[in-house]
Amino acid sequence: MAGDVKRDRKRAAMDRVAKVQEILRRWDPIGVHPGKLAPADEYDSYAPHIVSMVAQGCSQEQLCTHLGTVRTDTMQVRANRERDWEIASEIIQAVRGEAV
Repeated sequence: MAGDVKRDRKRAAMDRVAKVQEILRRWDPIGVHPGKLAPADEYDSYAPHIVSMVAQGCSQEQLCTHLGTVRTDTMQVRANRERDWEIASEIIQAVRGEAV
């Protein structure tokens, strides 16, 4: 029984990560069209940390700021707060199952 619970929790966590990966591919801040011009997993490495942030209760503002930092500091591309805000909302809804 305990093994089933652990397996179910792991599956649920992996499902949340997969949902966020899909959203990040649409976010596409560097404009590489993952799966077309770049590997499909171009942004996947950011998903686990983002899922963790949302699961720990971060606000849409905090997630938007994180996305903006990833965009400008890590990827070195122009800021787009409006797009980051939209994506933060989508991510929170996907992970928590609630509208923001």
